[in-house]
Amino acid sequence: MAKEITIHPDSTAQQRFTALKQFMLEALTGGPISVLIRRPSRSREQEKLYHKLIAVISDQVVFETWRPDSDPGRVVYLFDRRRRRKYKPEIWKALLVDQFEQERAAMGQPLRKPGHVVPALDGSGRLVSVRPSTTGFSVSEGSDFIEFIYAYGVELGVQWPATAEEIAAAEREWIASNRGEAA
Repeated sequence: MAKEITIHPDSTAQQRFTALKQFMLEALTGGPISVLIRRPSRSREQEKLYHKLIAVISDQVVFETWRPDSDPGRVVYLFDRRRRRKYKPEIWKALLVDQFEQERAAMGQPLRKPGHVVPALDGSGRLVSVRPSTTGFSVSEGSDFIEFIYAYGVELGVQWPATAEEIAAAEREWIASNRGEAA
């Protein structure tokens, strides 16, 4: 059994302490318990929202590469809805988290828990990129990530739904229409 209680320094703090004490006493009847005290990370509501926003981007934006004949060494990234090739939300999430991390670092505000590039275990010299986990985002980083997604989506031409309910409906529609499709 796991329970998480957030206590704010306000008038309800005493009530929370009382509830926490009662919960701990009940839990102790089953044996030892572990108590962890930490600052809250990004909220569940933030997580739900950025997943909905990423689903909207995934539905509307196509990410393709093209090598121009005039300069075959150059790669151009095209965002074109007409080609109808899309990345799944988990790929967009990885791309967006990476870009968010890069932009924060460039502004002198690196993430508290940044990503890493590490050598592969097989000794081949390949490098493996481990992106930062959004689970480790602070509440502030979660808010900044949501703002980043909105702004970056606008740059990509995303037409954002007007309400959270419309975003949720767009996410359900995308999931229903893309079951089993590879990215």
